[in-house]
Amino acid sequence: MAARQSLALLVAAAALAAAGPASAKVYVEFRPRMSLMGGYDDNVQLNGSGGDGIGQAVPGLKLDIFGEHDLHLDLDCQAGVARLAHPQEFGISSGAFADNETCVLGTKVKMSDRDKFTLRTRATYAQDPFSIAGLGLLLRPGQTQIFVGSFGGEDVHALSGHTEMQYALDGYGLLFGPGDPGNGYLLAPRVAYAWKTSERGKWDVGAREQLFFGVAAPPNLRAPKGAPGGLLDEAHAALLGYTYALAPWADLTVRGGPVLITGAAREAVQPTLRFTIESYTPSTAISLTAGQDLVIGPSSAGPLVGDIAELGLVQSWEHLDLHLRIGAYRNANAFDSSTIGAIGYGGEAGVAWKFSRDVRLEVAALRDARLYDATVAQQVDRDVFQVRLVWEKARFE
Repeated sequence: MAARQSLALLVAAAALAAAGPASAKVYVEFRPRMSLMGGYDDNVQLNGSGGDGIGQAVPGLKLDIFGEHDLHLDLDCQAGVARLAHPQEFGISSGAFADNETCVLGTKVKMSDRDKFTLRTRATYAQDPFSIAGLGLLLRPGQTQIFVGSFGGEDVHALSGHTEMQYALDGYGLLFGPGDPGNGYLLAPRVAYAWKTSERGKWDVGAREQLFFGVAAPPNLRAPKGAPGGLLDEAHAALLGYTYALAPWADLTVRGGPVLITGAAREAVQPTLRFTIESYTPSTAISLTAGQDLVIGPSSAGPLVGDIAELGLVQSWEHLDLHLRIGAYRNANAFDSSTIGAIGYGGEAGVAWKFSRDVRLEVAALRDARLYDATVAQQVDRDVFQVRLVWEKARFE
């Protein structure tokens, strides 16, 4: 229910943004789509009990709104209905069908000659194993549903031709069901001062707060170690960053600093560091990420140390698209850096053949594996294969 409410809020926000004054010039472009998918998951419940085949129908809609002040709002929503060959193996409440919904909302607008605002939100609710797959360390044995929500908003205020202030708020939430100890969310306001040292280089120095909240279990579901509620821990970070334009279409960014974590009768200091290279052209996208930061995870609400090393690649030709993702991940106790925590890796590879601008056939394979996890008895290890036929209206003239 919470997932559906969040998706409704995203749609409502898009409608409000599109409304605006009656005199404003607004251009709207929408692209409906439908995909039919079939595949196989060799470890449906993530505990080695067996695999299952699945079929899925996923209608969706993409909406782009363009207006004055360089406004661009994009909304991408889809809702899927899945049917497992042996639904009793997965424990779906309906006994036959599972559903999933995803909405992504983003906007950017030039509010004035000095201020530029960007916003990116994403909400996903998944009840079937194909949609749950791909969430890496968020996977748990026996898991049958998950809601993941994220939010990122930033206002950049130019002080001069080479200096600026950056004000931002990020958020992230996880819900697994009533009373689950992993139910929680994170709010992270931040501020930074940035200055250009050359045509390609820019430094920034700032501060960030991270507030970790738990979602309390209903009274009738609380156990001796039941899910806590309210503000659990805080983290205070001083960050120094550097961004360098490798090319007009590629940026390198390094940012890090110390983080002081404070909680109920406990404190710890952890380092944070993030290295990224992002390159985008009309036909190629490359993303390389490595780093360590505080995150939230599925085992319990509150901060975890999250390590990541990930490479993503998308290549497009006239009739062929390729995509590849591979990465290694680690979650550990934020107050005890000596613990190993949960270590895993994941990878995905896919190819799409475009019959026309509107129709394409996709084949993809995905693997998630847990090398070590002290919080669960079984080691997560799954392989997923899928074939998808997609119709998406390229553009309405």
